[in-house]
Amino acid sequence: MEQLDLNQVRSFVQLVQAGSFTKAAAVLRQPKSRISRRLAALEKELGAQLIFRTTRQFQLTEVGRSYYERAKGLVEGLESLATEVSEARSEISGLIRLTASDDMGMRLLPAVLDDFTKHYPQVRFELILTQSYIDLVKESIDAGIRIGHLKDSSLKVRKVGVVRNIFVATPGFLERYRHHDDITELGNLPFVTMTMLKKIEFVKGSEVRKLELKVDPMFTSNNPAMLLELALLGKGMAFLPEFLCREHVRSGRLIQLHRSYQGPEVPVHLVTPDQKETSLKVKKFLEFLAKRLKEILAQG
Repeated sequence: MEQLDLNQVRSFVQLVQAGSFTKAAAVLRQPKSRISRRLAALEKELGAQLIFRTTRQFQLTEVGRSYYERAKGLVEGLESLATEVSEARSEISGLIRLTASDDMGMRLLPAVLDDFTKHYPQVRFELILTQSYIDLVKESIDAGIRIGHLKDSSLKVRKVGVVRNIFVATPGFLERYRHHDDITELGNLPFVTMTMLKKIEFVKGSEVRKLELKVDPMFTSNNPAMLLELALLGKGMAFLPEFLCREHVRSGRLIQLHRSYQGPEVPVHLVTPDQKETSLKVKKFLEFLAKRLKEILAQG
């Protein structure tokens, strides 16, 4: 035999297992005539008759039975090997490039990435943390976390929650500056704020009406994480994302003031390039990340 046709062997094994040409054709999803031709071709290749055929049934010859017993293991082994190779190819592995703002990335992502890589240890990450806008397509970024209302319509978008700013200060700061009970007087206190921010917008409870507070900041930065550190040093009152301050409020290092007054809800989205085919590893990660972010942001 110069060349063995594995389709012929597989059809023969399935035929014997099914017990009839009709049942074998149904299992293999092929016409009975094709199975019959393959059997004839296999017998010709082997130079031996494997099956006695009648109009309604068939019976294995002695050679056919011996060939079936050996061929069965061969076919099952090849099918098992194919399954293993397929599973290996679909293993979640490779590099994921993810971008997020500095504050959200540093505060929320380490624990999430740690958990994900425990499930999928072959995945690697490149994290691009910045307050600046990044073009996902141009920079070949797989996914991003965006805070705020989106303008780029070329992205696939999934909302995962909202963030709101809260007023916080250290106990020591509040001891030094006692005029903080009246929210309208907060603007007279030292503030740490985002760069170029001269007034703070907030809402009371569920009221839609926006209120404003003019401030003259002592320190400004384009990075909320920096403002948090300054606030922890007692350098000023801060109006920062709740998720960023949560642990410090719980520990008592910071005190939240005027709990009924918070910043307007700002949406948080997961985004991916619309024209880019999403790989299996990115799909798995986005599902995992979306679930975790929804849980985390819902706490605040």
